[in-house]
Amino acid sequence: MMHESGLRLELTEPGEQVHARYTPEPGRMPPDYDTLKQCLDSLGWTGARLDTRAVAQFLAQCQQAEHEIDATIGALIDGAFELDISGDGLAVRLTLLPPEGGRPVTAEAIRRAVAERGVVAPIQALALDAALTEGTCELRTIAAGVAPRQGEPARFVNLLEPRKPAASDDEATRVDLRELGNLLLVSPGTPLMRRIPAVPGNDGVDVFGKPIAADPVEDPPFVEGLTGAAAGTDDADLLVAVIAGSPVVGAHGIAVSPVVQVDSVDLHSGNVAFDGTLRVSGDIRTGMSVSVSGDVLVEGTIEAANVEAGGNVVVKGGIIGKAKTGSTEGGISRASVRCKGAVKARFIENAVVEAGTEVNVESGIRQSDVAAGERIVVGGPGLQGSISGGRSRALLAVRAAVLGAPAGTATSVQVGLNPYADAQRAALESDRRRLLEEQNKVRQLVAFFARHPEKAVGDLREKARATLFKLARDLFELEGRLTELGQQMHPAADAVIDAARRIHGGVTLQVGTRVLKVMEDKPGGQIRLVNDRIAVT
Repeated sequence: MMHESGLRLELTEPGEQVHARYTPEPGRMPPDYDTLKQCLDSLGWTGARLDTRAVAQFLAQCQQAEHEIDATIGALIDGAFELDISGDGLAVRLTLLPPEGGRPVTAEAIRRAVAERGVVAPIQALALDAALTEGTCELRTIAAGVAPRQGEPARFVNLLEPRKPAASDDEATRVDLRELGNLLLVSPGTPLMRRIPAVPGNDGVDVFGKPIAADPVEDPPFVEGLTGAAAGTDDADLLVAVIAGSPVVGAHGIAVSPVVQVDSVDLHSGNVAFDGTLRVSGDIRTGMSVSVSGDVLVEGTIEAANVEAGGNVVVKGGIIGKAKTGSTEGGISRASVRCKGAVKARFIENAVVEAGTEVNVESGIRQSDVAAGERIVVGGPGLQGSISGGRSRALLAVRAAVLGAPAGTATSVQVGLNPYADAQRAALESDRRRLLEEQNKVRQLVAFFARHPEKAVGDLREKARATLFKLARDLFELEGRLTELGQQMHPAADAVIDAARRIHGGVTLQVGTRVLKVMEDKPGGQIRLVNDRIAVT
């Protein structure tokens, strides 16, 4: 096509290249860039990919041309598209590239390509039309499968007290622990826990028409063998108390322990050991031993005695043993308190205290070995308490106003590692060796009965096989606990030592595996790992 300016555009092979040709004539103005654009538009080549340098050079030559000149100034590029199918097979996504003067992509071409990929899910016409109208898109979903609807596992709701609102870390340590002294008692018939059965999920289907199974959901019943509690006669998903006592909350049930109250634990009462909760109106005296499955609540003090509890230990007085150089009674010098729950006391001195969750002390910890599965907090609001001497270890946090003493008393504070991991692993490894030995003996017995069936009197053979199955199941569960414990032995990323006012010289700070020894007094702050180094902020 010849323009009135003498400019003619045509396509040349290969590659749909745009070729420009200009024939000068006297009295006719040479073409400029606007003229070139008009020619492209009139031919339907709007948007052609032009070579800017070649166009400029050609138009410049036109200004001085005395005879016909020509040049290749660009090319026509057809539109293109790509299809992407998501890794889960639930979406076909379109990436559309617009044409540059060439032919646009058609809906028919896209539909044909989708079908060739084996997709049976219907094309979303509105999404496809919108993409073609816009001329370009990136990873736009144009066909989709149906995702599986995941079910909900069974839930167990504690009916004894309302669920507390979520709290910050500081609020949890300063408020929740102070409430541990409140003993909750229940009567026969008291609702304890509601089991909400699991809701199964619905399977989905991918874009190829293949089913996608929903994840299986756990639907466990109440744990068996709960003391003092049973499912309701009219409602199997409601757990109620059958005796009066103190509730012991578990993940899948609540047991009820009887409560025993004594004036004091001394030579008059003798050592105390039973399943339940113990209330002591006075003191637990030096040399005595207490072992209960529930809580220990002491109105007075715990002296150089040995106390073990399956629940919490709450002492309105303090926990105070004898110094190492002092005399001993009953073979006990330092106070020893171990529990699976939390410990709360006014003060701790010359003692060994191990809590499964938290240790909360009002005034201070002195020359003691204290360990907590979660936190150690010394001091009430404002954290005015101190930790001096001994060793304090917790997984998540240790908080006190002052660490150490002006005299440079050696004090060790550690966070970030499970303080019980080594002992727990040793116990589990011991159980594993025992189970393996038992399993080997039973296997030999089963093999013997297989060779000599006449020796298997009655149901001995079936009992041996059942025992072997139970041992295999116990070993499987034990391996799971070992694996879980191994994960807990990694340092906690958010562990912190919080010394609000001062850190004295002689204090050793350990966060995870990093250690910092404080040589001289310094202001307080928060000690945590930053870029794998101990930082005080």
